[in-house]
Amino acid sequence: MNSKRWLIISGTLISLILLLIVLTRLDWPSFFTALTSIQWPPILFAALLMIVAIALRALRWNLVAGLSLTQFKRFWQAVNIGYLGNLIYPARAGEILKMLALHHFTGLVFGRAAASAVIDRMIDLISAGLLTMVILWIHGDKINSAVAHSVITIFIISLIILISLILTVNFLQTRAQQWTPPPRWQRWQQWYLHTLEAIQAFRQVHNLLFILPLSLFTFMLDYYYMWLLMGAFNWSLPYAAAMTTGVFIVIGISLPSAPGYIGIYQVACVLALALYGIPEAQAVAYSIVLQLLGFGIIGVQGMLVMLYCGFSLSRQNTKSIAND
Repeated sequence: MNSKRWLIISGTLISLILLLIVLTRLDWPSFFTALTSIQWPPILFAALLMIVAIALRALRWNLVAGLSLTQFKRFWQAVNIGYLGNLIYPARAGEILKMLALHHFTGLVFGRAAASAVIDRMIDLISAGLLTMVILWIHGDKINSAVAHSVITIFIISLIILISLILTVNFLQTRAQQWTPPPRWQRWQQWYLHTLEAIQAFRQVHNLLFILPLSLFTFMLDYYYMWLLMGAFNWSLPYAAAMTTGVFIVIGISLPSAPGYIGIYQVACVLALALYGIPEAQAVAYSIVLQLLGFGIIGVQGMLVMLYCGFSLSRQNTKSIAND
C-alpha cells in the first residue's frame, strides 16, 4: 500500500475518531437548543464576507504569481476549484487541483503554476504563524507547550525557507541554466527553472510590501465573519474569541483528515471556545453552522466554475502537464 493511500486512510480514521469522541460526549438537548436559537441576518452577512475572503485569496495568489490583474478571474476560478477539491477529496487534494486548474485556465506552465501556489501557501503559513503567536501570547498559560512549540517551529521554518529562496534565486537560476542534464532530467530542469521564475516575480518590491498586509487582512476578515456567527448564537464574546477559534482550526486542518475536515472543525471549536466558557454542545453547534456555511459557499462557487468553465481532471489535462 503506497504512502498516499496510507495518508487517506489515516486522515479518515483521525476524523472519524475525533467526531465519535465529540458525539459521544454531546449534550443533545443543549445542542438542538443552540441550533434553533440562532439569528439569520448575521449568518447571511458572514456568507457575503466569506465570498469576499475567497476573492482576496485569489488576488493574493495573482500577485504572488506576478501575472497581470487581468488574469484575476482565472485565479479566482482556480482557488474555487481547489477549495472544492478539499471539500470532496481527502489529504488536501485541492492543493493539487488548484495548480491543475490554473494551468488549464491560463496556459501557465505547470511548474510555474505549482511554484506560485507553494509560495502562496507559505505566505498563508507565515500569516497564520504571526496570528498564532498573538493567540499564544493571549492564552499562553492555557495551551499545551508542545503544541505551541510545534506551531512556532513551523512558522520559523517557513519564514527561513521563503527568505532563503528570495536571497539565493539569482544564484540558483544561473547554476540551473548552466547545467546540461541528460534527456530524462530535462523536464525536471524546466520545472525547476519555472519555479525560480515564479520566485523572481515574487521578489518585486511592490508585491512584497502589499502581499503580507493583504494576507493578514484576509485572515482578520475570516475572523470577523466567524465573530459575526458567534453573535448569531447570542454570545457576547470579544473578537479575540474568533481569532482563537480560527487559529485552532488552521492548526487542526494541517493534520490528515477526511474530506471537508469533518471532526477536525468540531474538536477545534470545542477546544477554542472552552477558553471563553462556551459549553461543548454549543461549540459543536457553532462548528457545524460554520462548516455548513463554508460547504455552501465553496460548493456553489466551485460547481459553477466546473460547469461553466469546462474544467475536469481528464487524461488530457495530465498529458498537457507532462508535455510542459
